[in-house]
Amino acid sequence: RGGGAGRLVFKDAFVPTANLIGGENDAGSIFYRMMIPERLTSAAGALGMGQAALDVALKYSRKRKAFGQPIKNFQAVSFKVAESITQLDAARALIYAAARCIDADSPAALQRRMVSQAKKFCTETAWAVVNHAMQILGGIGYTNVYPVERFLRDIRLIMIWTGTNEIMDLIIQHEYYKERENAPAGRDVEADAPEADNAEEKIYE
Repeated sequence: RGGGAGRLVFKDAFVPTANLIGGENDAGSIFYRMMIPERLTSAAGALGMGQAALDVALKYSRKRKAFGQPIKNFQAVSFKVAESITQLDAARALIYAAARCIDADSPAALQRRMVSQAKKFCTETAWAVVNHAMQILGGIGYTNVYPVERFLRDIRLIMIWTGTNEIMDLIIQHEYYKERENAPAGRDVEADAPEADNAEEKIYE
């Protein structure tokens, strides 16, 4: 009923040297290179589910009436739609930025950071949008009459596979700290602080 996930176990498996991918003991570097496009496609998949859920909510809110008018006319509904549109557009832009980074063959560290940001932001955005859609649909959104409940479960899985969003946080901050290590500072706040304190004291003398 949700995204296909299971265990794959190799017991006493032997791989001939001729069939090795890369060099011996090179699995780690190959794995991490594979994670870059895989995490980006995971982000795109989550974004697609978020957009699909919003489309369901848009159609439903036009047809469903309360107090003699479509529920899309009520701010409790329309504001959720507005927030969802904005979040999805921002997520889409981040996916494109990460894809351009890969296409440009940018440094691997930058690619890792960008796809990690995309996966984290897109899955969290899609999760929020699908919850908004379910709220707009009301009780029927929780049933399998509409696909929204399925999107919710599948997005939850994407937030875990290919690295949890907490792992994405670790990668993002680690790579960004390294990027900014030698960046020129616009202002030395610590050096300016004593001078600012002295100036403030003079005001009250």
